[in-house]
Amino acid sequence: MNAHGSPLALTPEASLNRMPVVMTAQDEPRPARYWVSTPALLSLIHEHNPGDERSVRQFLTTFSGEAEADQAILQTFAKRLIRVIQTARTGQAWADGSDFQRRYAHYWQSCETLVLAGGLTSGEFGQQLAHLLENALAPLNVLVSPWAGQTGLVGLAQHYGSAEPLVVMDFGATGIKRGLAYHHGNRIVPLPELTVDHWLDDQGLFRAEAFRAVLKDTREHLDGRLPLAISLACYLDHGHPHDYHSGVYHRLIEDCEHLATTLHQQWLPGAGFSGLALLEHDSTAAALAFRFSKPAMMVTLGTGLGVGVCPRHGGV
Repeated sequence: MNAHGSPLALTPEASLNRMPVVMTAQDEPRPARYWVSTPALLSLIHEHNPGDERSVRQFLTTFSGEAEADQAILQTFAKRLIRVIQTARTGQAWADGSDFQRRYAHYWQSCETLVLAGGLTSGEFGQQLAHLLENALAPLNVLVSPWAGQTGLVGLAQHYGSAEPLVVMDFGATGIKRGLAYHHGNRIVPLPELTVDHWLDDQGLFRAEAFRAVLKDTREHLDGRLPLAISLACYLDHGHPHDYHSGVYHRLIEDCEHLATTLHQQWLPGAGFSGLALLEHDSTAAALAFRFSKPAMMVTLGTGLGVGVCPRHGGV
C-alpha cells in the first residue's frame, strides 16, 4: 500500500541523515544530521546566545530577524544546510554505489525545485531560511511548505483524495502527529500529538505492542470507524520496513510478515478502524503534497533530515 511507486521509491541508500558532509576544508566529514537537525539547532542557540533557555520550539515561535542573536543562528544554520544541499547535488556520495544510488545521484543533479518542510521550517525562520537557500543555490528554486511539520499529514490526505473523513497519522522520530482530514485533504483538524519516547521498549525501539496501543489511543478521539493513512519515519519496501538499523521503527520488520497487510487486516480493525488507506515513508508522504512538471525534491527538517521525491504532474 505504498502510493509512491516511482522508479526512485527511496531506500536506506538514499539517506541524507548519514551522507558525509565537509563544512570547511579544516573539518572532518560528519553525517549531515550533525549539521542540520533539531539537536544541531539547539546547539547553535546555546552557542550564539549563552544563557538562552528557549527550546527549539520556543525559538521558532519567538524568532525575530531583527534580533542579532537570532539572525546569527539563522545565518549559520542556512550556511550548513546550503552545504548539505550542495553536497547532495554533486551526487558524489552515491555516484559509485548501486544502480539505484547512481540514478538517485542523477536525480539530485537534475532537480530544479527544492521544497523544505518539517518542524524546523515553521514561521519566519522557515521563510527566511528558504530565501537564503534560494539566493545561494540559484538557479534551483527553493520553496517552503505552508504546512511545516504538518506537511506529511497533508500529503497523505491529499494523495488519497477521499471526500469522506480520513484519519491521518505521522509517526516521526520524536513525535506522533495525528489529524482528521476532510474534503480531499483540504482541511485537517488536528488531534493531540504524542511523544514517541513514552512508547519505546527497553531497547529504545517502537514495536508492535506500542503501535497497537497508539492506534487504540487514537481511536478514542473519534466517533466512528474510519480508514487510516499512515506515514512512518522508516524506509519501506512495498509496505514493509527495509532490514536496516536506524531510527526507532525499523524492527517492526520482525513483528509481522508484512506491515501494511498486518495493519489492514489485524491491527487497525482490532483498534476500531475500517482499514489502511495508505502507508508511506514520512518524507515521501510530505512530498506527496506537491506536484511539479520538472524534477523536484522534498527535504524535511526535524529530528534529522528526510528526503522524498515529489510526484510529477500526470504521474509519479
